[in-house]
Parts: sequence; C-alpha cells; structure tokens
Amino acid sequence: MPKLGCKPPAYRRHKATGRARVRYQGKDHYLPGKFGSPESRQAYARFIAGLASSDSTVDLSPSPSALSLTISELILRYADHAEGYYRKNGEPTGEHDVVRYALRPLEQLYGLTLAVEFGPKRLALVRDEMIRRGGSRRYINAAVGRIRRVFRWAVAQEMTPGTIVANLAALSPLQKGRSAAREKPAVAAVSDARVDAALPFLSPRFAAVVRLMRLTGMRPGEALSMRVEEVDRTDPGCWSYRPGSHKTEHRDKDRVVFVGPRAREALLPWIVAAGTGPVFPSRIENFRRAIRNACAKAGVPSFAPNQLRHAFATEVRARLGLEAAQVALGHSAADVTQVYAERDLSKARSTALAVG
Repeated sequence: MPKLGCKPPAYRRHKATGRARVRYQGKDHYLPGKFGSPESRQAYARFIAGLASSDSTVDLSPSPSALSLTISELILRYADHAEGYYRKNGEPTGEHDVVRYALRPLEQLYGLTLAVEFGPKRLALVRDEMIRRGGSRRYINAAVGRIRRVFRWAVAQEMTPGTIVANLAALSPLQKGRSAAREKPAVAAVSDARVDAALPFLSPRFAAVVRLMRLTGMRPGEALSMRVEEVDRTDPGCWSYRPGSHKTEHRDKDRVVFVGPRAREALLPWIVAAGTGPVFPSRIENFRRAIRNACAKAGVPSFAPNQLRHAFATEVRARLGLEAAQVALGHSAADVTQVYAERDLSKARSTALAVG
C-alpha cells in the first residue's frame, strides 16, 4: 500500500448527519449512505483501494454518479467547497455559515431525494416552508438564490445535468405584497440628533470612526480596516482612500472613498498617531457593541453602523441627486464605461467637498 503507509484512514461516523465518512490528509470525504450501511462500507473499500493504487491519477474522493447523488450528499460536498471558498485574507467570511443555514430546510424536506429529481415545484415547497418558519421575503429570495448556486456548482462539477439549473431558474422570486412572507423593515438612516447624543459616550477612537462614516458613507469594514498607506493625501482639498479589501473586490471593482474637509479633520489625528499601518484597529463586533452601550447611556434608541452610511446617502441624494449618491457610495450602477468612471470620480470628489 504505497500511498497509505502503515495505517489506512479510519471509517467514521459524521455525528450531525449519521453519514459515513473517512478523513484523509486533513479533509473529510463523505461516503454515500448512512454509517454502517453496505453501500457506505463498499464505498470505503473502494476509497482505500484507490489510495493503495499505484495509479497517481485515481480520484481520492468517491463521486457518485448523477443518477445516485442525493441532496444530502450534494449539500455535504458543497459545504466542504464553501468552507474553503468563502474566505478573505485567509479568514472565513461568514458566508459559509449563512449558506448552511439557508440549506437547512432543503435538506430537512428533500435530503434523501435524488438531486436529479429536484425541480421548481419542490423548490417552491422549500420556499413555502421558509415562509412558514417566519423568514422575511428578502431573506427567502436570497436563500433560494443560494440553493440555485449549489446546483450550479454541482453542474460545474459534473454531478448533475445542466438542465436542472435552467429548470430551477423558472421559479420567479417572491414579489412585495404578493406572498405570505413577512416584509422586513428597510434599514433607515439614523438621525444626526441620535448620533450626536451617543458620541460623548464613545471612546475617542470609535467616536472618530462614527464621524468618518457619517461624513464619507464608507462601510464599517472599510473604516475599521483602513491603513495609513491606503490614504492618498497629495490633494490638499480632498483626500482619497482606496481600501485594500472591500465588498466587491472579488468582482475586480475598484473602490475609492473621498475624504472631504470635515471628515479629514476627524481622520487626521489618527493618521498622525498611527504613522503607518492600521488607523482604527478593531473588530466590527466591538464597534457595534460600543454603539449600543453608548446609546443606552445616552438614553436614545440604538443604531447599527450601516445606518450611518444610509444617513450619508440620504443627505447626498437630497442635496446633490441620486447619481451623486450612487457614485459616492461606490455602487456599480453608476460605473458603466471607463469614461463614465472618470466622470464619476470627479463627481465623487465634488460630493466629498460639499458634504464631507
């Protein structure tokens, strides 16, 4: 057994699902069937035989054919993929857990169903179950999109036929006011009065972050991950900040945040103090908690960090129009051609000078 060494990997049970699995080179390989079943035992034997083979091209992870792949098996395989795929700077993004939660009703209703037998009607029943469990319309539409993403991935891995993706796309998303799904209130802008009331109860660092977000419209992650070297201060009238990591970087989108006079005043002491590297090193969870505590001490309703971005967008739209708000927030709707992008940067700079 040249590939295995002295001891082959053990035949194991996955506690959460009861599925059979084998762990090899730090990765779990799920076998078809429940732990102890004849089919899983046979799959394990084939797996070990593959490891012992002198053929270096053998597939170490047994892959059932499209005619035998169950939805539970598909979900397990996609979960392994998602755990490694949804990462930024080597750290999990949290999308992996979101995907697993979104797929839970699918597995509970159709886990033992063959993947090739899953179609729009069954997807609609999964969606109805999400409604019954109290999911909001927007969340359910997003969850259904994630289910479709799993099947697109399966097609790319040649686990399911390509027709299944087209079939699932036939189910239209839930429309506002035309389903039993509850409507989640949209994130509203926080008033400046609430922000001003909370500021004295925040640490100087977090108070500066709040002011900076309110005056620039940047996302919480962009503000807290800011580094000195990412802030271009060559323009005396308006600085520009290009985050090294941002929400749409995986789509090859550039992100520029212009820092106007008032925002620059809030940022400058922290740039000078840092010298180089992170300006506001902190975790978003700590920032959110600090805002909640400050609002409680101030006796005002708490607000989420993203509501500062909404407040900025509301002011820009009211004063300078919708297009200026789209550009200042970095939305791709205002980024069509390179010529348009150049014009957008000019408009974004003008916005920062007028508002921030």
